[in-house]
Amino acid sequence: MILNRRAFTVSGLSLLLMGTVLSRVASASVPISTPLNRLTFGASHNSLASFLKVGLQEWLDRELAKPASEPKLAARLSKAKLMIEYDADKDDKNRNWKARKELIPYQYLNADGAELLPLLDYDKSFMSYEERIRPGREVQAAALIRAVHADAQLREVITQFWHDHFNVNSQRDEHTAAYFGLYDAMLRENAFGNFRQMLGAVARSPSMLFYLNNEASKASPANENFARELFELHTLGAGNYFNDRTTVWSEVPGAKQGLAAGYIDQDVYEAARALTGWSFGDGRYLAEGDNAPSTGEFLYIDGWHDPYQKRILGVEFKANAAPMADGEKLFEILAHHPGTAKFLCTKLCRRLLADEPPEALVESAAKTWLSQIDAPDQIAQVIRTIVLSPEFSATPPQKLKRPFEFLASFYRATGADVSSPSLGYVWELSKAGWNQHEFRPPTGHPDKSDYWANTNLISGYVNLALNALEDGNDAGKANLAAALPADKTKLSDAVRHWLMAFQGDDPSDEAVKNIVTLVAENPEEALPDNLQDRENVLRGLVAAAALTPQFLYR
Repeated sequence: MILNRRAFTVSGLSLLLMGTVLSRVASASVPISTPLNRLTFGASHNSLASFLKVGLQEWLDRELAKPASEPKLAARLSKAKLMIEYDADKDDKNRNWKARKELIPYQYLNADGAELLPLLDYDKSFMSYEERIRPGREVQAAALIRAVHADAQLREVITQFWHDHFNVNSQRDEHTAAYFGLYDAMLRENAFGNFRQMLGAVARSPSMLFYLNNEASKASPANENFARELFELHTLGAGNYFNDRTTVWSEVPGAKQGLAAGYIDQDVYEAARALTGWSFGDGRYLAEGDNAPSTGEFLYIDGWHDPYQKRILGVEFKANAAPMADGEKLFEILAHHPGTAKFLCTKLCRRLLADEPPEALVESAAKTWLSQIDAPDQIAQVIRTIVLSPEFSATPPQKLKRPFEFLASFYRATGADVSSPSLGYVWELSKAGWNQHEFRPPTGHPDKSDYWANTNLISGYVNLALNALEDGNDAGKANLAAALPADKTKLSDAVRHWLMAFQGDDPSDEAVKNIVTLVAENPEEALPDNLQDRENVLRGLVAAAALTPQFLYR
């Protein structure tokens, strides 16, 4: 009994998948694994046992207390290698480099700004473009390793949330790529912290500065790219855009009383002026005989700043403020705005619970957000409000896992060892519509199931499941035959074992039969004696188990 891949796919798996996922079949009850599937990158046998032993509240307390640095994970990453490959070539000054194809350890995950600066210097440093974007590639490879193997699972989940919220395409160019490791580390460090502090850190990040062009923004005229996304995506949200109702600042509700309820284009223009001069220390030309220092870090250039009076959201900004004071005041207003609280809490509830979260829960989370506005653990307290709410425990699974979540949870459930040496998984995910750290629009990946639940994208889940443990994907390795208990000798035994691993609950006999019949008529048929044949059959059965609605929904 050797499982034929093509026959397996055509035999009815796709029909089974489309019938369950696209019709949004979800259990009316809440499986025991649901909290972990929402708060981690997927329940595993060990993590579920630990969770059930301590309960939700204590588990959450432990997760929120875990630091951003994790020695065991750092040790794993220090041993990981990533392929670098390019042809021999030369630059425009006829300086040559040799072809390269080799697996090498990560070089840049812990590099500082000054160490990264040579990657941007085309005059002094001649090298392949692949060398210049290497730091971003390392973060992409490390992302899957972290999602599968990190002990601090909730921090990893929320870090991914912030990556989508403050999206930067790491591979836009060498600037965003070179400094993407620092950007990723900053988001992970601030994941449970204070939003105001994180907002300032995002604005100073070289990757964000280059991605939305604020590093080149000078007075007359200011570049508006970052300012617009700051309002529309990072703080108030598009729902608080009033320009379709008025273009006059004083006509926006609340503006005359000192704080506008929402923003108009004029606020964007003024905010862009407030952020002029927020740049980067790369030795750039400033004036005759004057260059910026080559620090490889954020740099405020006072001569580029627009110092004149401004008005943003009805708040007056006096002329000739202290260096960076305009920008800091802007962030203070936006971070403290009730509209920001509502927008961010809606997104957090959507990520952790449901596409359309209960309004009462959003309001409760926003109340916590505002009451803890200056707390160093503001975000952690908001997460606590959401997770310990009655709604969280009572809501059955109804969100379709997005491709990255699906793949990571598949590896966690199978106990795979993930190293991702060639970034094959990034290519596999892209075919399912997910671009890990390469999503081009600043919106980040959509977080509603309707976006993902269509026939083209769902077929990507089939390929992900079938390819996950094959050499072509080159990301995770698992010995399914060795992992199967010795007393599981029949097809039905194997299917039941893996369904329990994927779902956390004892599956029904019908569910077991549905999967077994993909490869054999008799559920009681014995597994192949030949180890390679057994492994091939188990891969197909495990893939099918992962494509059930109980695993696909969280």
